[in-house]
Amino acid sequence: MRRILALVLALAFVASCTEPAVTKPAISPRDADAAAKLARDAGAILLQYSAYNYGVAGALAAEKTRTVTPSRYGAVARDNARAIAAFSGNVLTATVDRAGPLRDKLVPLADGLADLSKDGVAYADGGDPASFARVLADVTAGWQRLRELTAALPKDDGLDGTIARGVSYVVAAKSEKRSIVTAGPFGTVADAQQAVRAMGSPPNATITQVAPYVIRLGPYTDRPAADALSALLTKQGMTSVVTEEPSYSFARSGPAPDIELWREPSRVQETHGTSRRLALSPDGTWIVTGGDDGYAALFGPTGTLRALPQSFAGMSVLGFSDDTRFFAVGGQVVNFLAVPSGQLVGSGMRFTSAATQLLFVPGSRLFVAGSKGPTGDVSGGPGVIGGRAPDGSPLGAPFPIVTPAAGSQIAASDIGDVYVGTTSGGAYDVEVFRPGIDADLRAVARIPGVGRALVVDHAGKFAAAITDQGTFRFAIADPKTLARLAGPVREFAFSPDGTLYLLEPTSLTAIGGDGMTKWKTPLLDGRRLVGAKRAVVLDGTDRLLAFAPADGTAEELGAGGTMQDLTMSSDSRVVGALVDARRAVLFTLP
Repeated sequence: MRRILALVLALAFVASCTEPAVTKPAISPRDADAAAKLARDAGAILLQYSAYNYGVAGALAAEKTRTVTPSRYGAVARDNARAIAAFSGNVLTATVDRAGPLRDKLVPLADGLADLSKDGVAYADGGDPASFARVLADVTAGWQRLRELTAALPKDDGLDGTIARGVSYVVAAKSEKRSIVTAGPFGTVADAQQAVRAMGSPPNATITQVAPYVIRLGPYTDRPAADALSALLTKQGMTSVVTEEPSYSFARSGPAPDIELWREPSRVQETHGTSRRLALSPDGTWIVTGGDDGYAALFGPTGTLRALPQSFAGMSVLGFSDDTRFFAVGGQVVNFLAVPSGQLVGSGMRFTSAATQLLFVPGSRLFVAGSKGPTGDVSGGPGVIGGRAPDGSPLGAPFPIVTPAAGSQIAASDIGDVYVGTTSGGAYDVEVFRPGIDADLRAVARIPGVGRALVVDHAGKFAAAITDQGTFRFAIADPKTLARLAGPVREFAFSPDGTLYLLEPTSLTAIGGDGMTKWKTPLLDGRRLVGAKRAVVLDGTDRLLAFAPADGTAEELGAGGTMQDLTMSSDSRVVGALVDARRAVLFTLP
């Protein structure tokens, strides 16, 4: 009995020393019962703003990773303005004739987001740094109001995580007073331009493009210098005034919002000269670009130009070895070079015309390249397939492989098999060999028509071909499974999960491993395709779309320009686009 009494007293003592459990206040039946969902909606809007603020601040500070251009930011701000308008309408519906702490916290949250919408669109329209500074303040206030609302709601781990992520992306604005000298007004832009020339064409002079036409000079950190310039202009007969305006700078800190900004470039690399071709290392960290001037520019993970070798003609093929120790570049001659020095290694492969394809075969660890005959005509001589070790060392049989004059199409699996497609006798023959093991090619399948393209899935189980008779798919182990999927498509690719994507000018179709259509989605003008973790399509010349594997939902990637080339890393995670012939824009796919 004494033991039981002692135990009861001990438990009572422990209970008296324990902090009482924190409980959320009960929600009144007359309060806003949709507050939990509205809180999550507000969190999604604020999270996107926080992430994109981080990106545009990086662009304004001339950083190279996870940046967002002001124009792209403007598109997102306008989309968010529509989302905020819908949110405000939902809050109005949820709070009408309601009373309670949730209603009292929802209304100022909605009002604050309305201010955010207005300032975001103002920055999108004019690029005014003061508007962007207001956006930052609006977002900070929005997170605080959302915290206050969350405190009155049942615990929501997902919402708590959203808030924690959002506030971790920190962008700070710094404002300094700078002096601006404004001269004018002038009757026309031409008059203002003549006045600028009379001033000696100072580099800090800008002319407004709408009436009244004035010249703005500055900013100047030294007010007396601005006053002296204004006095000098007055002596020259020009009316001028000195005003003080804030000058903004922005700095970002905290983790990079990789998840929220996957649609935006993970890296932007300015290239050498005018570039036409782009290749990425297997993990997407090294870049090589090639131009019509014959230069191949090799850039390291930090964006430093590491090598600039030159050939005697433009680059038609580029590629890296699987360990990124070597890269191959060339046209009629394909050379092999060391990373990072760019020094030639081994012997190059010389063709009678420019190489049309270059593959690195992971399992066999070699480069394979193919070309047509000198003219592509039967009378002009045969085409050739050549092979080299990563360091450019020559390989034995079956290389070199002689092909018809029209050349061949080559493909490879991750296990090291090389597939060759050639046309003869009105049909397309697919053959295979394992370098280092097979001295001869063995037949795999014969497909109706004149061959145009050949692909093999990563596991080496399925192949697909495009001929003038259609697009075909078959199991490599059983060519009797050959099936016609569609007419001749523009381009096709296997993704890592075995899905076959068919690109036509007006549609993208996903074919599952069972050969059945998973989904089909419309396009405006599909031109290029890569089968990465998500299929990525160049739709037209300036629209890059990434498609969800499950249902084909399209997300536009912020490439921002006219694209000359599209490629991917061999690990399927990074997609690269060559934009405006002068920069490589990379995206890391989720």
